[in-house]
Amino acid sequence: MKKDILFIVENLSFPFDRRVYREAISLKEKGYNISVISPKGIERDKNSFEIFEGIHVYRYPLIVISKKRLDYLLEYLFSFIFIFLLSLKILIEKNFDVIHIANPPDIFFPILTFYRIFGKKIIFDQHDLTPESYLSRFRDERKDLFYKIQILFEFLTYKASNYIIVTNGSYYKITKERGGKNKNIVIVRNGPLKKYFDYSGNFPETKDNFKYLVVYIGIMGIQDGVDYLIRSIDHFVNTLKRKDTLFVLIGKGDDFENLKRMVKELKIEKFVKFTGRISDEEALKYLSTADVAASPDPKNPLNDLSTMNKVMEYMITKSPLISYDLKEARYSAGDSAVYVENNDYKKFAEKISYLLDNENLRKSMAENGYKRVTEKLCWEKQKKNLFSLYERIKV
Repeated sequence: MKKDILFIVENLSFPFDRRVYREAISLKEKGYNISVISPKGIERDKNSFEIFEGIHVYRYPLIVISKKRLDYLLEYLFSFIFIFLLSLKILIEKNFDVIHIANPPDIFFPILTFYRIFGKKIIFDQHDLTPESYLSRFRDERKDLFYKIQILFEFLTYKASNYIIVTNGSYYKITKERGGKNKNIVIVRNGPLKKYFDYSGNFPETKDNFKYLVVYIGIMGIQDGVDYLIRSIDHFVNTLKRKDTLFVLIGKGDDFENLKRMVKELKIEKFVKFTGRISDEEALKYLSTADVAASPDPKNPLNDLSTMNKVMEYMITKSPLISYDLKEARYSAGDSAVYVENNDYKKFAEKISYLLDNENLRKSMAENGYKRVTEKLCWEKQKKNLFSLYERIKV
């Protein structure tokens, strides 16, 4: 019997959240009935209800956009209320057998416990280590009261779940240690959909008459390290005296305006292009043309253990990449990346320069990355673990 599944995601809209989209559409194609609850997007995904590729999507207004600790509390309070009410609406109108909930945050354990009492199966899809995300978000590694509360909420979410999905081996180990020891834990790695995000040629017009192109794609929040990249660009242009490279930064986030101010203050606007959020087709043109791709997430308690979507998007578009020396980045990228220790933005710039001057090395790295992601890490390979989990669930 095919199951009715309710996906819940709070921190991004659907289908903008790529992982939830991949999971939901894959299960839909497998024959499951899928509903999704998510917030409305700031620039997209604004309809309160729509049927998207056969998936019933229910969206609630994001009343508070988080920047400070108090903003988070208000955002999560409103989200909790909206999500519970929408879940009741879906239960009455359509019913569901499984709740598949993504984090962050880890605040929904009361809702999960409520539905588990009535026989619903709960899958906790742990996208991030929320306590570590808190430390990284505020660049403060003191384990204060807020951190301890999030450790507790994470533990209660584990206990409210029947199954836990994690994105890599590091998360698997921490989940076991922090409360998921007796749970059924499955690794489903992040990976690009090969058929949608594959290498597709070269588009020289994206270079705007520069000799080289370096690309970043991703969220631009405080924890994502784009400010580190901008400092690297400043060092690249003004200290290394390289004027031959365009840096294209694709995406947006709550640090976006601050990053643009940094570029202006450093007087490097000529060499940096912010695109904002663009279509996958436009992004693919930049990525498949890039001479080097940047993954500037600094080493911290979260990033060191997390699998970055952008790393594998770089790999599948044959972009050699540079990253800070993170445990899971090394696992994902292997020989397709050059790694920089100690969050040293000057060395990051110097390694970009080195790669640009070594075309044969770039080609070798690109081929290594493409082979690794298509043979092991792409979504077409990873979704088998997701299907296997759902086939074991009895309702």
